[in-house]
Amino acid sequence: MSTKPRLVVSIGDPNGIGPEVTLKTLSTLDLSLSTPIVVAPHRLIRRLIEEHKSYFSTSSNPLPTLHYITDQTEVVEGAINVLESFDSWSELDFSSSNYGQNNSLSGMLSMQSVFTGIQLCLNEHAQALVTAPISKESIHLAGYTVPGHTEYLMEQTGAEDVVMMLSGNGLHVCLLTTHVPLKSVVEHIDQSTIQSKIRVIRTHFSTYYPDRVPKIALLGINPHAGDGGVLGTEEQEIFAPILRSFLHDPTLELTGPFPADAFFGRKQFLEVDVVLAAYHDQGLAPFKLWSMGRGVNCTLGLPFIRTSPDHGTAFDIAGKWIAEHDSMLEAYNVALAYISKANRYGQS
Repeated sequence: MSTKPRLVVSIGDPNGIGPEVTLKTLSTLDLSLSTPIVVAPHRLIRRLIEEHKSYFSTSSNPLPTLHYITDQTEVVEGAINVLESFDSWSELDFSSSNYGQNNSLSGMLSMQSVFTGIQLCLNEHAQALVTAPISKESIHLAGYTVPGHTEYLMEQTGAEDVVMMLSGNGLHVCLLTTHVPLKSVVEHIDQSTIQSKIRVIRTHFSTYYPDRVPKIALLGINPHAGDGGVLGTEEQEIFAPILRSFLHDPTLELTGPFPADAFFGRKQFLEVDVVLAAYHDQGLAPFKLWSMGRGVNCTLGLPFIRTSPDHGTAFDIAGKWIAEHDSMLEAYNVALAYISKANRYGQS
C-alpha cells in the first residue's frame, strides 16, 4: 500500500448537501498530500459535475482528475477516486426533484457508502473515514435502527465504547449521551458510563497528544449543577464519586461539575482541553454558536480515524449549490492531521 495517506469519504444523503460539499472540498485539495476515495454512484457524481461545470471551470475551483473505479485495488494517486462499491448503484437514477426529500433509497445509499468506508478502514485500505451528512429519517425508512453515524460506527467496528467530540475555534466538546431523548438522559448516565467515556478521551490524548495531560471539565446535568441538591442530586450521587476517583490520576485532570450556562458564558472552556457535556444540546448548542461552519465532529474510540462536518443535510438549500464547504474541508484536513500524528507517534 502507498505511504501517501488514503482517506475515504462517504457521500452522505444524495438528496441533501453532502455530495455538493464533498465535491467542493475535493476540488480544493492538494492531491500530492493524500489520496481521496469517494464512495458514491458514478452516475451521481457525473451528473453533479455536468450540472455545475461552470463552478469548476473557474481557476479557483478546478476539479482534479476523477478516476471512476469499482474495486479498491483500482485506486490511483493524484486523482479523486470515485468508488462505486455496490453493483446496484449503476442502475440508480438521480433526479433534482428529489432534493430535500426523505426516502428509503437515499437512506440506503448513504449508509451503504458509510459501510464501505468502514470496511476499507478496517481492512487497512485507508487510514481515515470522513462522512458527509446523512438523514436520520431516511436511514430509518431504509430499515436501519441506529440513530446516527456514531452508533452505527460503534456497532460495525465492535468498539467497546465511543465518544462524540466536536472541535472548533478552541472549543472541544465531548458528550456523555448522544442521540437520546431528553427525558431519557438521566437513565443513560451512571458512574460506569462516565468512567468509560473518560477512558476513551484519555486514550485519544495519549495516542495523538502523548506529551499532554488532558484537562477535562465535567458539566452538571441539572440547572446550576443541582444547586447543592435543591435542583437535583445526580451531581452529588453520581458525579462526586467520579471526581474523587480521578483525583490523584496523573494521566488526566478532571474538574467540575460546572453549571453549563455559567461555564460557557464565562468562556471557561478556553481553560481546559475538553468539555464533557451530559447531553447533546447542552454541549452542541453553545458549540455551534461558537464555531458553526468551522467545527468538526470526531468519533473517539474507533480503530481508525473518523471525522465529519458539524452540520446536517440542509435539505432547505439542497441542489442550489450555495452550501458552504468549510466544515467538510476542515473535517478532511483534521483527519489528515490525525493520520500524521499517528504516524509520528507510531500508532498507525
